[in-house]
This record gives sequence, C-alpha cells and structure tokens, in this order.
Amino acid sequence: MALTLEKEAQHTNGSTGANGTQAGEEFPTPYLGRSVKIVGPHVNVDMNQSPHPKNQRGELGKPLFNWYRNTVSKDPLTRVSAPNHFADRRHFLTNVINRSSNGKINPQKVAVDDPAAMARHIKAVALYMGADVVGIAKAHPAYLYAGSRYVQDGTAEDTFQQDTPEDLVRRFPFVIQATTAWDYNKLQAHRHQVGDAAYHVSQMKGVMVLKALEGYIKELGYTALRGVVTPQAAGVAGGIGELGRNGLVINKNFGARIHMPDPILTDLPLATDEPVDIGVDDFCKNCRKGANTCSTNSIPFGDKVVFNGIEKYKINWLTCYKLRPYVHDYWGSCLTCAAVCPFTKPNVWWHNLATWTLHTCPYFARAALVRALKWIDDRFWGVVRNSRVTWLGYDSGIKPGEHACTVAGCNASHEKSAASTVTGNVGYYAPLKENTNRFVKRDA
Repeated sequence: MALTLEKEAQHTNGSTGANGTQAGEEFPTPYLGRSVKIVGPHVNVDMNQSPHPKNQRGELGKPLFNWYRNTVSKDPLTRVSAPNHFADRRHFLTNVINRSSNGKINPQKVAVDDPAAMARHIKAVALYMGADVVGIAKAHPAYLYAGSRYVQDGTAEDTFQQDTPEDLVRRFPFVIQATTAWDYNKLQAHRHQVGDAAYHVSQMKGVMVLKALEGYIKELGYTALRGVVTPQAAGVAGGIGELGRNGLVINKNFGARIHMPDPILTDLPLATDEPVDIGVDDFCKNCRKGANTCSTNSIPFGDKVVFNGIEKYKINWLTCYKLRPYVHDYWGSCLTCAAVCPFTKPNVWWHNLATWTLHTCPYFARAALVRALKWIDDRFWGVVRNSRVTWLGYDSGIKPGEHACTVAGCNASHEKSAASTVTGNVGYYAPLKENTNRFVKRDA
C-alpha cells in the first residue's frame, strides 16, 4: 500500500524548480503543511517509471511480473474490481470505467461568477456521487507528473500529453481530489481475502466517483484531465490530510483508510482549500506503529530525509511491492500500516475527542499527549487487531488460501481439514514478520 506514495524520479524529461531556481517567481514554493515540505529543486516524476508501469515491462523481476500479468484471482469479486488478476478484462469494471468520460466539452460554458459557490457545489456533487472527503487545491508544477505521463484509459494520447507541467498549470490552475474511505470493519480483516475484496471494491468506487465528476465538469463547459497530478500532493495541498510515516495521506475522520485516485486538473474556477494540521506530524515522530508492524521493514524508524527536493519519511516502495507474489494465495494488499494507524479508528466520539485534543494542543506539549494516546490505542485496540470478520459469505476466521473462499460461484478447491476450523471470535492473521530478513537481504 505504501508504495503508491513513492514514485522514483528516474529518466524524467522535465523538471520544476520548486524553490524558484528554474520556474522563477511565477511558481513560488507551495506550503504543504508540517508533514511534508519542498525544500529544494524537484524533478517531476515520469509516471512510466513508477512501480506499476515498470512491472508491466518486466523491470522488477519475473515473480512480480508473473504475479501482475499471469495470475487469475480465485475470488470473483476481486476479478471484477482489482487492477490485475482478472480472468476476462471485459468484466474488470475499473477498466470499463476508465474509458468513460471521453466525450467532447460542452461548448455552452456555464459562467462562474463566484468560485467559492462553485467549489461548494462541486464538493456537494462529489459527495452525492459517493465520495467521502473532497479537497480542492491550487495547482503547482511540482504536483504534476512529467510530460510523458500515464494515460488512464489505456487509449491514445490526450491533447495535452506533451505539455510541460508549467504549461498545464497555466491553463488549468485547479486540482480536485475526491476520496473514498475503506470500511473500518472490513479493514480488521486486512491480510485476508475479506480485506482484499472490500479494499478493491472501495477503490473501484473511488474511480467511479472521479470519472463521473470528470464528465460533469465537461458538461459545465470546462476541461477535466486525470492521470496528470500525483494523488498524494493533491490530497495534502487540498487539505484532505497530512502525510504520515507510512507514506499515506492520513485524514482526520478516516485516518489512513482513504483511497487516493488520480485527481482532476481543471480550468473550472474554484476557491481552494489549505493544508491542514491535525497532529499527524507530531504523532508519527513518536508512534512508529506502522514501522513496527511492517512485514518488510519498508517504513523507516528514523527521521525524515530529503528525497528529490522533498522532506518526508522515505519509504522503501520496492520491498513493499515485492511482498505480493509470496502472499498471493492469502491476500493481495497488505495494508497493515493503514490498519494499525491510531488515526484509523471508528469515527466515534472518543476518536473525535482524541483528534480534536491533539489538533488544539500546543506544539511543545504534543509529544507527551501522543505517548498517552498511543498507550490508549495499544491498550484498547492492540498493536494489531485480530478480530473475526464475516461479510458476503467471506469469513476471516478461516485461513486464506484454498480453504478461505465461501463465496457462491467460486471454483476453488475447498478441502475439509483442520485449517478450516474456526474457534471463537478470532480472525486469521498471516504472520509475516519472521520473513522480513529475506526481503531486506534481497535488496541489500
């Protein structure tokens, strides 16, 4: 999961002087809050050099290539909602959805006299369509991919494919990020097919919301581009949350359990939001729950570092990514770092009280408050939840693999053995910490 926030800046064909070294005073360094800072020259990321495209070309090794291109999931719900492992691509709904909203822009443009009112309207439409959190940011070249960006619908290049990030921002100065939250109860079954199915369905929902919103903006008479802006930058700049130690954008209400699909870059006049301070930066300095429970040691224990001109916690996306082929029989998406995050708790009064207290507490006193809140989190929720979850015929109390799927229509071989015996209200949680060394040594 954390890998989605790390895009290696290699083989790029454009750069942005985020500190004014190249772009001049036209694009001053943006403020992104306390959790992440642009502190030096930043090279725009070529989307084609990020993990998924590299893996599609076989550049990350045979195990990962075969996992992504040559496996079919045993779970029918995963086959229609996950970005790989489908038996028939025509049933993969996200693939169908991404090919929508390619129609012409309405020539009768709706006049926008009040950008603030239009921003409220767009947020209301997105929420009505199914989004959980919506943020609007002022676009900046540092947030954009390099010119040879990824084309979401898998078809021909779009009209603005070869435009530089600076040119795109001049024409389209606003970014809309609409996110969907992964269900908390299903999250308790991460590292299991229950969590996988819920995760991918929620991810598919997020894509549907943004594609519908993209079409709506075009009907208003304005341009809407996707696959242009890095999701995490848009989320932080638009006030959706702060960047955590685990490399995920953490929201006040939903924590790390929010999907960050490709945002919309548009010329629709909008009032923008500002970065937020909800105490994530102070919490991550002292918590380290994500680092302690990471199966591959991909999350750092140490301080922030400067990478590609950006000061942040630098995760190892490659070790995170390489885990997948080895656990394919059990689950596809780890998401432990999202599940154990103290911010990722039910949106109930004690959770809201804790986040409010942390947000309003003076900076100098936050360290002591964080230690207290983390102790409470460990005491009442545990370091890792191990609760049994049943949903749509799935049962996390049964070990993943051949014995796990109870969904009607699944053609997996279900043997009767002691492994499929459920005792009590405890979910199955695949132990992986003992396998950490091989991932570390593999990439040493």
